[in-house]
Amino acid sequence: MKEFVFVSDAFVEQYNGGAELTTEAILRFGPPGRRIAKINCQILTVDILNSHKDSHYIVCNFAGLSDTIKIHMCKNVSYSVIEYDYKFCQYRSMKKHRAATGTECDCIEQLTGKINSAFYSYAKKVWFMSAAQRDIFLSKISTLKKEKTEILSSVFAPGDLNFMESIKDNEKNDKYLILGSKSWIKGTEDCIKYAKNNGLSYEVVSGMPYHELLIKMSVSKGLIFLPLGYDTCPRFVIEAKLLGCDMILNDHVQHKEEDWFTSQQSCYDYMRARGGVFWKHYA
Repeated sequence: MKEFVFVSDAFVEQYNGGAELTTEAILRFGPPGRRIAKINCQILTVDILNSHKDSHYIVCNFAGLSDTIKIHMCKNVSYSVIEYDYKFCQYRSMKKHRAATGTECDCIEQLTGKINSAFYSYAKKVWFMSAAQRDIFLSKISTLKKEKTEILSSVFAPGDLNFMESIKDNEKNDKYLILGSKSWIKGTEDCIKYAKNNGLSYEVVSGMPYHELLIKMSVSKGLIFLPLGYDTCPRFVIEAKLLGCDMILNDHVQHKEEDWFTSQQSCYDYMRARGGVFWKHYA
């Protein structure tokens, strides 16, 4: 049986971020008996790749993967990519690039941008978080073929979905939640300003244990999330939808117009299917 090796800058036991949680959920959906390994980008070497040539590699966040390794993988191993943001840009966000430099992103014309573009194009499959994200990639990278891509979205472990479903009908208070984050893209200060300007009761949340956060969300009126750049499929927003919160979002939330996000029930149905959608491609 083929071994699958997940490659990432960090896994959930090292950093409890949205991408890492989705990667972990995908791992948990892995079929029984499937040989699955994990390795950090920073320690992956050509020797390791050569000693596991028959494995299929699932590359997640790969900022720590050297250009040498990416070039080697293009021609010598079988791999797929799960793309969580925009790594053809050195800032992983075209809008952050503009904010930081005052110029439009031209990273795709630079050496690392060209290598990353080739890395996506040589992959057996590239999984995207939203259709809008995929459309941007296809418009930027002419060698990336649509038939080699799929929309995955964020993925949740079955136990977490069950827990959210058990608390989704909790009585709501009048508060809107705002994600407290040091990440520029999350737009925390803009969300606070919006709440104040509109006379909304709000609470900024950060660093809470996961299930405690879900419980707080389940009793909150709504969510304010106004990212400053494209956020491909933020879990915080999906969790709020699953828990029946009102939504104040902007167009940078890239999945918000997708059909599955129109109702709470369609969101549950879609989320319960995602892990299976991923693994059926590797049966």
